[in-house]
Amino acid sequence: MPIRDDLILRMLDQVSEVVARVLTGRSADALLQAEQELASAYQQLTGSGRALVRRLSSEQLLAILGAPSSFHRERGYVLARLLEADAALVDARRSAAAVGSGTGEGEDPSSDAGVARLKALDLYLEASRAGLDEEDLEARIDALKAALAELELPASSHWRLFDHAAAAGRYAEAEDLLFDGLERFGTDRDVAERGRAFYRELDGRSDAELEAGALPRGEVGEGRAAFEAELSRAPLPGAS
Repeated sequence: MPIRDDLILRMLDQVSEVVARVLTGRSADALLQAEQELASAYQQLTGSGRALVRRLSSEQLLAILGAPSSFHRERGYVLARLLEADAALVDARRSAAAVGSGTGEGEDPSSDAGVARLKALDLYLEASRAGLDEEDLEARIDALKAALAELELPASSHWRLFDHAAAAGRYAEAEDLLFDGLERFGTDRDVAERGRAFYRELDGRSDAELEAGALPRGEVGEGRAAFEAELSRAPLPGAS
């Protein structure tokens, strides 16, 4: 469902104003005003200051918002928007500093801006899992994936992307993420269970659904065989 809460909608308007100020006002005064407005929005949404939110990890923020059983998807979405605005503000300040110093290095995805974008991605993915249906949600997730393409995502974020792709019916993309996870995180029980559950889910899909997900039934069988072959190189207790 899309957001209906009037308070949340008003906060979204406030965030949008902050983002517009960051993108259009490059003066020190404009950036300072944007930073003050951002701090106010953090306080209104979370009851905590911007500094505390920036110190918390994605998993801590998600837990505070009730993930996974009772995640507050609307607040999660707005907090993700705030974190995106925070990243834009960091970029704007960095750009202004670079102009002043005559340097122009590219963004490091592991910088403060990159970390803020990773948290935003995790929150958007969890909001999607919880059923939020904002019209711009998928576009925001895609944009953050692109912005973080050079960053090696932590396991929790990687598997959220996997779950998201599978739930959206993008089965070839999900399979790619499964094998990437297998390579990065090894053949432990968690990876084995995720992969086997994924292929069982595909068994229940129609040929048309599999074709639409870019993973025809024949390729499902090939993928399962390849996955099991990788698992067999490091047998797990109780594996079938």
